[in-house]
Amino acid sequence: PAKEHDPQNMSKNMLLCAALLCSATRHAMSFAPLSVVPTSRPSLQLRSCSMTAEIGLGADMPNQQSDVGASTQTVPPTWKGLVERVFEKDQRPVILYDGVCNLCNGGVNFMLDFDEPEKLKGNYRFAALQSEVGKALLQRGGRAHDDLSSIVLATHDGRTFTESEAILRIGQKLGGGTPLWPWAPFASTVALVAVPGFVRDNVYR
Repeated sequence: PAKEHDPQNMSKNMLLCAALLCSATRHAMSFAPLSVVPTSRPSLQLRSCSMTAEIGLGADMPNQQSDVGASTQTVPPTWKGLVERVFEKDQRPVILYDGVCNLCNGGVNFMLDFDEPEKLKGNYRFAALQSEVGKALLQRGGRAHDDLSSIVLATHDGRTFTESEAILRIGQKLGGGTPLWPWAPFASTVALVAVPGFVRDNVYR
């Protein structure tokens, strides 16, 4: 139906989806954080690969000598060192999402679909809040390393945005090459400027 392809209608749906994104999975549980955002499009699979692998953590990480004889162990970097590595070669912002929230994963797939889908690299990178990258960026922003209460947008210049401001700032760069352009950036900018933060955050929550 024509209504489904109406750019204004799609923009409203995008903002509604964004408002619900990562809205609340706060229960304590044991899990292995998701590192790859599932998607059916090969080009998007390349763009959504694990941030941990991207910056060289894990098996590729050099071993450093321990104090125990000739044995070696992997010494993880401090959160500050890890943050430096995240933005060392790529200054695109990082979106942190709840890796065990199905709604959040759906929201990430939505953002991937509308983040310059014709290009191999979009405007954003993604990492689970529960990942080592996520924990490091949370600490950089002055949040607890295990805080899963909000989606987070972390930029290379040290700024950290959460809740509605994160969603709307993400929206400002979405839609290129899709029917959401220029409605999504326009609507996001208007909402960011015209709607008070406490009102926006109440809608987000």
